[in-house]
Amino acid sequence: MKRITLYIGLAVALAVGQASAAMPGSRYLQLAADQLVQPGTATLLSSDIELSAPGWVYVQSDGRYFPGGSSAASAYITINGEVVSNDSYIDWRQSTSAQQHSFNVIGAKYLPAGRHSVVLAGQAIGSAVNFGSASNLSVLITSAGSVTNSRLPSDTAQLDFNTVGSPEGMALLAKDRKLLMTAQAGNPGGPIVAMASGRAFDWGTYGDGMMGIFLNEQEPGIESMTWSINDIFIGAETQAPFYSQGLFVNPPAYSSVSFVASESPYYQPQDANTNNVKYKFGANSRLVTLSNGFGVAGKGLNPGFNYAAAGPYRRFAYVCVGTNGFSPSCPSVGSEVVIGEGQVCIPQGHNGVVLFSTKSRVQGDTNDGGGSVFLFLKIDGQQVGSLGTQQLGSKPNSVSTRTISASYLSAGSSALGTGCHTVQAVAQALGDFRHMSFNADMPLVWFD
Repeated sequence: MKRITLYIGLAVALAVGQASAAMPGSRYLQLAADQLVQPGTATLLSSDIELSAPGWVYVQSDGRYFPGGSSAASAYITINGEVVSNDSYIDWRQSTSAQQHSFNVIGAKYLPAGRHSVVLAGQAIGSAVNFGSASNLSVLITSAGSVTNSRLPSDTAQLDFNTVGSPEGMALLAKDRKLLMTAQAGNPGGPIVAMASGRAFDWGTYGDGMMGIFLNEQEPGIESMTWSINDIFIGAETQAPFYSQGLFVNPPAYSSVSFVASESPYYQPQDANTNNVKYKFGANSRLVTLSNGFGVAGKGLNPGFNYAAAGPYRRFAYVCVGTNGFSPSCPSVGSEVVIGEGQVCIPQGHNGVVLFSTKSRVQGDTNDGGGSVFLFLKIDGQQVGSLGTQQLGSKPNSVSTRTISASYLSAGSSALGTGCHTVQAVAQALGDFRHMSFNADMPLVWFD
């Protein structure tokens, strides 16, 4: 396969206090092979952790699932039997083109000293579901001293926007977004990491739902936050996971962070009509913030995208990652294309335990024949972590946007050594694609 090498892109790396680091005992696990789950719930991955003192534990899982028939599926995380995460729920039962899809699960819990049990559960509804190999579970005993874990107590009311007044290049107007959850980050200084993950479902009219993360009720630029979009539609899924991430490097002290719903505002530049989607976000969707005490935190941006020239408010900041020859300026299908890159520097006294998370969106073409797209991480040239996967059906269903993710925790014998390491988020498209694109919204973040 042809290899595409791009120049090193913008990155921000922060080292705060040489002695500060994630506490000992963090765990990283991933499935060695696909696991078939019959209707019901099964344990996919589990680990016991030992805390020598009370502290915050952050958990994340990224993976992929695919239907074995007319089915729905979910993944979630428990600690000591208590659900602490969102339900990464997907429903293929009304889909005319049911495809393999990425999932994302996040959560956090303040735990007393002692032994605790962490479980990633997989659920199949209707018929069997496969959970793909390399789906993972990261258990980070974080160095962050201020952590929040907010949840939606019930499904939202119907969400219905008219974003004709919020074209590309402008911040969303107040009427064009809704703050569903807000948390006080508790940051006396230094960066805030924010993760949001949930599920959304059709409630009236098909279209593209959208969610993101705001700082102090203001829309951040795409260099600080990843927008999540999924086409809520029978040609894709009528219920699907949405997930976003943010890193705010120099926020005001004691900032607020919000989980925000909107719609893909394609009145401009793409269409002469607005997005008519009517939908709801589901109960137990989550917003997690971490701040105050990081030893290492940073982000990597897309090396092939000019963020300064584009400006901050871009929902169509697409970068082509593969073509069947239709678009000569694009890399050929099969190329590995770096969509996010940065340097993570481990200071003296740090134990090298760092969580890496990458998220982006895939965008095909109505005339594509279909295929599979992938997102994965590399550290110092070696592939690590889960494998984000989205299959796309043949035309016209290949056009439906989905969010895709992967993650990795450098723990145990794989902890990073002192010094700087090159971290990359890599995309690849395999199939018949005229111009398969990923989005340049902040694709890569890491923290301890």
